[in-house]
Amino acid sequence: MFCLETTFLVDLLKGKKRAIETYKKIRDSKLFTTSISAWELIRGPKLVGRKKEFEDALEMLENIDILPFSFNSAKIAVEVERHLREKGMEINLVDVLIASVAIEHGLKLVTRDEHFSRIKGLEVVNY
Repeated sequence: MFCLETTFLVDLLKGKKRAIETYKKIRDSKLFTTSISAWELIRGPKLVGRKKEFEDALEMLENIDILPFSFNSAKIAVEVERHLREKGMEINLVDVLIASVAIEHGLKLVTRDEHFSRIKGLEVVNY
């Protein structure tokens, strides 16, 4: 089972070769994303008025199970952030929240952002 991170979803929508190849390898598995990635995916096009991109993103998200950021996710996120700070390896807080949802559900995170590999307990699939 896989959690599709924002960069992967964006690249898939843009038809990027590496994202499409990765999707073909995992499409028969159960696929999820987070409510945070869903927000990121629709936020950009909506704020700048790109109606087609916004509608394409909505259509994509309607076909993926979206996992919420829960209280459990919050507890995991605090531990992830603490661990990263102790190691001097801070990353974007939004990415910590996304990772915490994937960890909570035992999902492999599909992303091109290598900094996710710094997070203890998170299995990352880079493409």
